[in-house]
Amino acid sequence: MWKVLKNLASAQQQIQKDLDEYLDGLNTIMQIMSSALAAYLGQDMDEFSRSFVQINETEHLLDTLRRSIEAAIYGRRLLPDTRGDILGLLEGLDKIPNRIQSTIREINLQKPLIPESLHPNMKELADRGVQIVQVLVQTAHEFLQRPREVKRGAEGLSELEHEADMIEHKSMALLFENSKLDLAHKMQLWRLFECLGSICD
Repeated sequence: MWKVLKNLASAQQQIQKDLDEYLDGLNTIMQIMSSALAAYLGQDMDEFSRSFVQINETEHLLDTLRRSIEAAIYGRRLLPDTRGDILGLLEGLDKIPNRIQSTIREINLQKPLIPESLHPNMKELADRGVQIVQVLVQTAHEFLQRPREVKRGAEGLSELEHEADMIEHKSMALLFENSKLDLAHKMQLWRLFECLGSICD
């Protein structure tokens, strides 16, 4: 019996380690996305391409970690009362790297022309996304280790998400007020702002 409990404790420690690595990876991929966007707006396509490769590599690493954690959980190497919580957390967090990869992939594929008048809005939205992911990661750590402290982080997230929504709406208005862009171009950039906004949700 003691050996079983010891093995269970060891497995839980490995899951915790993988979860910590996964959460740190979320911060990393968001930072890379912000750098990729800044490089694109600055017309530094070499740096943008390097960042795009890093995003793909980091997304693959995060996907591998997620599968490993899920396999351990489904293999009943975690106490029953925590399995659902961890799986639910992973399901929500996994949307972030997927949306980041999708957003930068679209930019890489379409090479949209982004007017300089929209650069500050796009940078501001990306910066807010970085802040949101940082708070989200911190809150997730607290959820795993100190559940009673989650409320403060959740309130901070709600405020940041509201700010991101305001930035996105302001950007959309500025975009469609631009008489120099045709409708197809506006819809292309609208889609890009929508993708950036989805990362903040």
